[in-house]
Amino acid sequence: MKRILSCALTLLVCGSLLAGCAPQPQAGKRDDIPFAEGQYYAVAYLGYQQINDLDYYVEHYLDSDQLPIHYLSAGDYYLIIPRYSGMELALYRNDLDTSQPILIYEDPDCRPFILQCNASDIFADATIRLTYQDTKAEFSPFISLRDGSVDIGTQGLDLTRAADN
Repeated sequence: MKRILSCALTLLVCGSLLAGCAPQPQAGKRDDIPFAEGQYYAVAYLGYQQINDLDYYVEHYLDSDQLPIHYLSAGDYYLIIPRYSGMELALYRNDLDTSQPILIYEDPDCRPFILQCNASDIFADATIRLTYQDTKAEFSPFISLRDGSVDIGTQGLDLTRAADN
């Protein structure tokens, strides 16, 4: 009996030592995004009616270029990157006639995605709601008519590359 217990203990110790040698999971590229306190998502403007610079964002911030594309209208393309795993996504199309948001897509574990929206310069036709634990972040991405900047709300980080890069 002592010999069986001794062998079992030896196997347990060896198993735990081998488990420590197993490769540890690598941090994803999303961990390189310089989020500040209170920021729950990152957004990059990718272009009007065609996607530009996606390779840059994949190289720096994403682990894959296989991203779902949500099409709302033939306008601007945006890359949306949630800060945390397990964030819930609710994507709404804002109705031009009624100004009411209409839920078109939900995901309980949102991953980065591309959104095409805003065929009109004066009406943001998308609303994105991200929920993490008890915190909700809601925004409608658009290009400012005043200065051409990307407006993504107060809880987001603008990752859009400068034109001279």
